[in-house]
Amino acid sequence: MKHHVSHRLTQVSSGLIVAFIAGLGCLLGAAPLGAQTVRLHGAISLSKSVAEQKSVIETQTGLQLEIVGNGAGRGLADLIAGRADIALVSGSIKGVADALNKEKPGSLDTTGLQSTPLPSVRMLFVINPSAGVKSLTEAQAREVLTGGVTNWKDVGGADLPIKVVLPFAGDGVRVTVQEQILNGADFVKDAVLRNSAKDIPPVIKQLPGSVSCLSEKNATGLTTVEYEKPIHISTLLVTKGEPAGDIKKVVDAVKGLVK
Repeated sequence: MKHHVSHRLTQVSSGLIVAFIAGLGCLLGAAPLGAQTVRLHGAISLSKSVAEQKSVIETQTGLQLEIVGNGAGRGLADLIAGRADIALVSGSIKGVADALNKEKPGSLDTTGLQSTPLPSVRMLFVINPSAGVKSLTEAQAREVLTGGVTNWKDVGGADLPIKVVLPFAGDGVRVTVQEQILNGADFVKDAVLRNSAKDIPPVIKQLPGSVSCLSEKNATGLTTVEYEKPIHISTLLVTKGEPAGDIKKVVDAVKGLVK
């Protein structure tokens, strides 16, 4: 009898503990225990913006969010392969897909994808201070990035070789720069390549003469160069078909919170 009562008390205590944890999670703004998970993969700057609102979105929707900043191209690939429910894309779907398909033909089929636009973000030129330049015209920027000039002294800077640093081919900022500044031309062939935009700031800080293009959020703490006209990068939530159900809940919440 005593054993039965003790066992019953243990069950009740366990239930109370679970209920307490679930209630505490709600009070702290987290999704309820056992909530469905919606996966958002893609552009690093956009993933940071969504992550800043993660607890609010989870509370509003009653869903859990899995946010992975792995780049716009990889986010699209994850969506198409079923590894993500929403792709976070900077730049255009076509531009990002074309860049990846150029590297590996047929790797991305964007048929049936739908995009929900978010506010655009600003793109900045970032340099290692040793370059010695404070501003670039559009023509100078094009020459720097394509290898038309190879020394900073040719655009009013120090006598130092130019080192262009780029993320992988499917990066949204890289695609936008190629479309809007290079007019479709290729970047310099000996550019320093990194896996993603988040790997670029340490290189810019350490490599003399280095230059890159980053979204404003990813350029924090770096030396920037004035550019003759602002470049804005579109940001998108991309889904397979029109968003519905839990995915629509998340899309609507992100639209209302990410500015």
